[in-house]
Amino acid sequence: MKRVVHQPAERRNTVVGEGANREGVYDRVGQSAHDVGHDTAVPTEILETVSVVLRRQVPIRADEAPRSWFGGLPMMPDNVPWPRSLSRDHPQRGEIPLHFLAQLRCSDFPEDLWGGLGPRDGWLLFFVDPNSSGPEGDGEGYRVIHTQSLGVERELPQDLGPVHDWGYAGPGYRYLEETSEVPRTWRRWPVDFVTVPNRLYQNEKGFECVTPDHFAKTLYSRQNVSEELRPPVPDPFTDEMALAVLASIRTRLGKHSLKPEWDEDVIEGLKDPDAFASLRKDIPALKRNLEELRASLHGARGDGHDETAGISERIRKLEADLARQELLASVLDRYPSAEALILYRDEVMRSNEAWRKDALQDLDGVIDQVGSSDRSHVLAPGDWAGLQDHLEQTRTRYFRFHRNSRGEFFAIEKDISLWDFNNKSYVRLWEFVADYYVDPERRSFIPAAVIEVFEPYWRQLFDNRPHRVGGQFDALQSNPRAGPTSQLLLLHLATDNAMNWAWGDGGIVYFHISPRDLVDGSYENTVAVLECH
Repeated sequence: MKRVVHQPAERRNTVVGEGANREGVYDRVGQSAHDVGHDTAVPTEILETVSVVLRRQVPIRADEAPRSWFGGLPMMPDNVPWPRSLSRDHPQRGEIPLHFLAQLRCSDFPEDLWGGLGPRDGWLLFFVDPNSSGPEGDGEGYRVIHTQSLGVERELPQDLGPVHDWGYAGPGYRYLEETSEVPRTWRRWPVDFVTVPNRLYQNEKGFECVTPDHFAKTLYSRQNVSEELRPPVPDPFTDEMALAVLASIRTRLGKHSLKPEWDEDVIEGLKDPDAFASLRKDIPALKRNLEELRASLHGARGDGHDETAGISERIRKLEADLARQELLASVLDRYPSAEALILYRDEVMRSNEAWRKDALQDLDGVIDQVGSSDRSHVLAPGDWAGLQDHLEQTRTRYFRFHRNSRGEFFAIEKDISLWDFNNKSYVRLWEFVADYYVDPERRSFIPAAVIEVFEPYWRQLFDNRPHRVGGQFDALQSNPRAGPTSQLLLLHLATDNAMNWAWGDGGIVYFHISPRDLVDGSYENTVAVLECH
């Protein structure tokens, strides 16, 4: 079998590390001089010299023809069926379609990858079942396909489920209201091939590893790489994002307890007149303190910004405390005993339930109004600020009574607005930003200031682990071993925040194959394994 190596008109291979130019990265072009015959003896172990890192494009070069990419849709010839497999955890379902992971252009592989073995024409495609406890190398739950031609984008099988059904640890889709809202594909992200030396490094902790420390800064040379765990949460800038926030507020409002509950021992303790009286603060004294601070602020106007700012902040806090204590005093006037506070608690419960009902009705009206237009509609300047202000104006206030570890009684004012039910971490608006970014038709929705903040974040490597082809296996549960290997790495995919990939609890999924099977193209013998912490 003679292997023909096709040289593309334009190469995007780059090399990082040994032999690089002064910028640390240079173009790699060339044609393999190795032809492997079917009858040629193939070593059982290969000493590899290079590995290929799959670098997500940030920014994306949307005007290029398809080369290699993660997620989205595969481009397979019509005669290649969408791969299916038995579910490891639900065999009673029969064969189900697998989810598409990646498509790699073989002619872009360097000539010395896998010791010169393997295809240098066509495409390698990878599929997996993400809704199971993970592939274990038994041939179920994954497939690898090699095609000679590109084909067209394939439609999804009708029975293909979501990429995550919430059954196992994995990517976070809890911000969505229903499992049916979880996408059936991962976001399509083009990748470039970057060739690196296949060698081991000693990291900052003294352990041997496959990737040098802070590799993202080398991989994205002369580009900003964020060190933040996640990007800042942007304000919604489309109707779709606004509806996600409003829907989450509605869900949380429906579940949240608005009952002013307190322990029975608090009621018993407040039956002591002195304990009950301790709830009241000295309002005249608070007013005198406030007047003294205001007078000192007037006298300090010319003594420097820091001093006046400090006094102004103390005045603001004291004004808020005075308003709170005056409101509490009015409550205690109306309910002047511990027994009467039980009536207050019941009254607040009824009042809050009425407020919840009205607030839900109001919120439904806002949701209907926002949802009446195209969800991809871009919000006009000030639209979201106006919605937020409306949510902040819809509020309820009441007191809860407590006793601390020293036996002192005190009241806590609860001042709750609809906006308080917005949990930015729960809604995960940064996932919407990434979805728009990889979509050429929606990328223009993103404000330039948001892209400027997010692109450095998307250049991160989770746990300093890049996606790779070939080279030493970057194990989680064992130390890497240098030297010849009998298992060649077809693909190593790490957890990736930009892709919303979380293999298990932040692990990796990898595919390996023997040298003989790689030469023969026996990809049905590929072994896939999930490794977690």
